[in-house]
Amino acid sequence: MSRSFFSARLSRYDHPAVLTAYMLSAFVMSFPLVAQFGDHIPGVDGDVWSYLWAMGWARVSVFNLGVNPFHTDYIFYPLGGATQLLWGTALASFASIPLQFAFGLVPAFNLMYIAASVLTAYGMYLLGKEILTDDRRPSSVIRRSSFVIGLVFAFGALRLGYGIAFTNLFHTEFIPFYVLFLLRATRNAGWKPAILAGLFFALNVYIDFQIAAFLAVLTGLWFLCITARELIRRGQRYAQVRDALRVRETHLAIPIARWLVLGIVAAVLSLPMLALVLRDFSIEGGNYIRVYPLGYSAERSYDVLSFVIPNARSTLYQTFAPRVEGVNASVNTQGDTELSPDRQAFLGVTVFALALWGAVRFRRAMLFWILLTAVFAILALGPVLHFAGMNTNIPLPFALVNNIPILNHIRIPMRYGVLVFFGAAILAGAGASVLLQWKAWLVIPLGALILLEAALLPYPTLEFRVPTVYEQIARDQGDFAVLEIPSFHWRHAAKNETYQAIHQKRILRAYTNRIAPDLADYFGYRQTPIVVKSLRILEGAEQANFGETELAQDRAVANDTLNFFNLRYAILHRDQLDTERATYLDRYLRQVLDATVLYQDKATAAYQFPSRARPAQPLALDLAEDSSLMYLGRGWQMEPLAELEGARGRYLKSSSEIFFQPDGLSERSVRFTMLNAGAPTNLNFRFNGQPLGVIAVSSGASEISFDLPAPLFVNNVQQLQIQNTAPPETIAIARIEIK
Repeated sequence: MSRSFFSARLSRYDHPAVLTAYMLSAFVMSFPLVAQFGDHIPGVDGDVWSYLWAMGWARVSVFNLGVNPFHTDYIFYPLGGATQLLWGTALASFASIPLQFAFGLVPAFNLMYIAASVLTAYGMYLLGKEILTDDRRPSSVIRRSSFVIGLVFAFGALRLGYGIAFTNLFHTEFIPFYVLFLLRATRNAGWKPAILAGLFFALNVYIDFQIAAFLAVLTGLWFLCITARELIRRGQRYAQVRDALRVRETHLAIPIARWLVLGIVAAVLSLPMLALVLRDFSIEGGNYIRVYPLGYSAERSYDVLSFVIPNARSTLYQTFAPRVEGVNASVNTQGDTELSPDRQAFLGVTVFALALWGAVRFRRAMLFWILLTAVFAILALGPVLHFAGMNTNIPLPFALVNNIPILNHIRIPMRYGVLVFFGAAILAGAGASVLLQWKAWLVIPLGALILLEAALLPYPTLEFRVPTVYEQIARDQGDFAVLEIPSFHWRHAAKNETYQAIHQKRILRAYTNRIAPDLADYFGYRQTPIVVKSLRILEGAEQANFGETELAQDRAVANDTLNFFNLRYAILHRDQLDTERATYLDRYLRQVLDATVLYQDKATAAYQFPSRARPAQPLALDLAEDSSLMYLGRGWQMEPLAELEGARGRYLKSSSEIFFQPDGLSERSVRFTMLNAGAPTNLNFRFNGQPLGVIAVSSGASEISFDLPAPLFVNNVQQLQIQNTAPPETIAIARIEIK
């Protein structure tokens, strides 16, 4: 039997063997997850809980509740808000729904997690074969070198770091496929590669906007390179650079038409997600996706040494690696630690050596990948150069990039490191090809070294234990809200919102990574009795006095508060609080809010609030009083108060919301006491999204009134919206009466 026949037979099993090897690597590098698949998820306490919630919410919102999964009042009730983390995990979350039905939420999360690593590695393997193909290299060497490329990127320390906190940046599986078809669209005739490149770019949009922005930069660099190549060719020097960019002579430049097809396909397929985001911007003002000052970014940038000094999490090096402040130890920034996922930027000695060798040995063939790696490494260094933990104050290009729309929303320069590992993986594969051409069996120790240097073992995991009371709440019919305590510490809010995928009821404060300013104000800083002020103080999120005066105030508004937020249950997570606070909160729930204990175990206690009759008297709100603040949604100026003709109230902004819970759905009349410090003006009113009309407001103090038609009432909380075009601090409301 000939050697060529034997090689051909082996190649038939190439792809299954590669996929199996990558799957085994994924289980090894995430150990002990494989032994905890049913009740643990990979991660450290914090953001990862919200990604688990987003996955569960994708199923529950569509199949159980029939509500908009991307913007809903099932969180931040009653105002509602964007489920922003679902933007960053939309594709993975919705793709997991069949797995959730088959196996449950946690196994589905873990299966998608393992699949992300395997597909990332496999995509890099295919891309490596595309890039490294050369008549001078045996096909077996190309396959083994491409296998190394998959290991380097899929199991790099930075990606593994993101896997324990930011799974949007962990889902890199479509990056290599986009680049693969981008290259093919450039090199080959035909429309299929351009269409597929546009498809895979759009898929990355549905995974994470940051990744899509990185790929846009990569595409721009590739376009500049092939344009430069064409200009050089026309200058009769094409032969000198043909090998550098590896473009076949018969297809020198990609036709403009194919670029247009790629762009149109990507844009059209991305439009639904972009429309959802723009809708959220129209509601929230877009300020929660804001441009951060350069000082913020400078503190979250890599040092020149970051890619070559081992991470604090490194299993192999953490006991003896040198520690350099600001490199692999924490910088002096609130919330940052040496264990931050963004700081796991160590390439590994093996990968760095292979990449350097590949860059030098094949500098002409690898020119674009050298450029790509260098550009993203420079961007990851941030607006000023840091060396050995010291700020040199030397400006870098990030400061210019920060002025480019979309890119200026990437507030953490370290995130550009994803494409540094991507480029380094390709260069390392080129370097490995030299060794593997010499000795094929070296792929085994080489792969083992790459994995060992990147390993974070044991890989952090978190137990997801669901108290049985949540299933009991899920069986309780009706539309009501559940109060999770604590919910004013972001890590606790992130974990506790995951239980919504079980009970499927409304919750008040949630953690969605970015919270719009008005929502942050409503659920974080207002001095509303009980919710928010009292609970923040009792949980320890706010330092303030809380004594008999505050208790008396809370007892006076307890009935109104429970009615307004439609609260039926409270869950006290005692394991998230110190003993003294947990004891005080238990007493507060029972003695102030009249709750009765429904369930308790070592970590959790559940309470049920009594059924309360809604007040028959008119709803009368004095807007100068803090007790009225829970009825005022977005668009109000809290301080200073408006004062005019002896009356005080709150100023309207351009769009202001009022929420209330009526007793029944019959027609209501509304009366406002208005304060107008300017000229007569018109206010535009909407009720539950439907226009009511325009009402004139005269100067000074006056009253206006109108009816709320019964057909416009909805089953849950009612929303009255006021559109105001007057200058700031001009129009205020002193009193609202609804009867």
